Amino acid sequence: MTKPLRLKLDRSAKTPLAEQIHRGIRTAIESGVLAAGARLPSWQDLAAQLGVARGTVRVAYEKLSSAQLIVAARATGTHVADRPSLPVRRDKAPAPGSFMEMYQELTAGPAIFQMGVPAQEALPATLLARMRAQAVRAEVSAPAIYPDPRGELALRREIAANLALARGIECAPSQIIITGGFSGGLGLALRVLGLEQKKAWLEEPGFPFTRRGLGLARLSIAPIPVDADGIDVDYGLKHAPDAALVLVTPGQQAPFGSTLSLARRSACSTGLRKARRG
Repeated sequence: MTKPLRLKLDRSAKTPLAEQIHRGIRTAIESGVLAAGARLPSWQDLAAQLGVARGTVRVAYEKLSSAQLIVAARATGTHVADRPSLPVRRDKAPAPGSFMEMYQELTAGPAIFQMGVPAQEALPATLLARMRAQAVRAEVSAPAIYPDPRGELALRREIAANLALARGIECAPSQIIITGGFSGGLGLALRVLGLEQKKAWLEEPGFPFTRRGLGLARLSIAPIPVDADGIDVDYGLKHAPDAALVLVTPGQQAPFGSTLSLARRSACSTGLRKARRG
C-alpha cells in the first residue's frame, strides 16, 4: 500500500493549489525524498487525501508528467521517473585578491556607503509604482510584435531633445541606442569602436568594473589621477598623449563623488586633438 504523500497546502495563499501540489512533489523528487520508481497515489486518491478537487491534482500531475518527472500507466499506476543522478557541483571560492572576489563583495550588499546604491527612503516609491503600472498597461495594449532593439522611440526622442538643449549636441533619435545600464553601453561602444591594443585613459582611482571591461576589450590602460575637478588632463597629455580613448565620469565620480568641471571637459577634447596633430 502506498504511503500517504504529505503535502502542506496554504489555502489562503495567492498561489493556486494545483501549483502548490506541483511544487511540493517536484521538490520531493529533486531533493531525493521521492526516489526513482517510488509509487505515487492516483490523482483521485491524492485529491481525497488533500481535500481538493480531482481536477486540481490532475493539473499538477500533468505538469509533472510534461517535465518528465513522473510516468503513469494503467497497469502499474503513477511512479517517479528514472533520472540520471547528477553530481553535486560546488562553486569554488574565488582566488584572494581576484576580480571575482571583489565583484562578490561589491554585489553582496547593500552595505553602508556602497557605491551605486541609492538611499531607500529617498526613492519616490509611489511615483515609481504608478510609472510601472502605466508601462505594464501600455505594453499589454500594444501590438504583440518584436520591439525596436534600439529602445522605445518616444524615449529616444526625449533623449535627443535633452542632448540638444542641455549639451548642445545635435543628433537624431535613430542615432541613440538604449542599453541595459552602464556595463551594457560600455561593452557595445567598445565592440563598435574596435580599439584592441590601443591605449585608454582611465580615472585612478575609478570604478573597478570599468577597469575590468577595458581589460576584457584588450585595451592598454593608462591610469590618470583624479582631483576635485575630475580627471587630470594635463597629467594624461604628459604621460599618455597617444590615447585612443578617454573614459571619464561627468558626475558623481566613483569613489570621490566629484563632478568633471567644464574646463576639464573642454581640455579633454581640445588637448587630445592638439596632441594628435602634433
